[in-house]
Amino acid sequence: MQCDGVGFYVPCSGINPLESDPSIHSREGHMQTQLIVNLFGPMGTSHLADLLALIQQQQCHALDSHMLSFEQRMVLALRISGNWDRVTRVESVLREFAQRAGIDMHVHHEQNIAEREAVLPYVVDAIGLASADIAAVITRFFAQQKVDMRELSTRTYRPARSSERLIQMRAQIDIPARCHLGQFKSDFFDLCDNLNLDAAIEPERSF
Repeated sequence: MQCDGVGFYVPCSGINPLESDPSIHSREGHMQTQLIVNLFGPMGTSHLADLLALIQQQQCHALDSHMLSFEQRMVLALRISGNWDRVTRVESVLREFAQRAGIDMHVHHEQNIAEREAVLPYVVDAIGLASADIAAVITRFFAQQKVDMRELSTRTYRPARSSERLIQMRAQIDIPARCHLGQFKSDFFDLCDNLNLDAAIEPERSF
């Protein structure tokens, strides 16, 4: 992998001996039906508790959930799994719930998720001046390296006793096992140096 200038990167190639590392795993889907649900509206903690209870009552499982609050409104994303008939039922129940609460709801069905190639799950943190478009540049770098992002969050704030606003970014990424990890990290830190960012990239920890 080589860098030609600040913004152009050639994707990783070659075989990585780390394929035998136990931290590398293949992210497989489930044979059961999965329902991707996005909700947005005037929700609070009590609404969230009621919603999760409804999913459990239908004997389905919330495999992933992500919530973010904006003032009086909440954004919630769920990935629900279960037998197709129970998933159909939980979708109906959630639509009734959303209608009563005045919440916008969008759904997408997934079935027989295909197995993906082996990946190295990593967490990336970066911080710098808010004038630097951190998220756009780093996301482009990941795209050029054929690295998938599972989660991305950014936050701007002004530290105490400072007139400069900072932006903080965190991304959870899947690095292809075939990628040369050392070269990938080197190019990533070169990019961050060019942008005057403090950055870190570490293996994702499982609890």
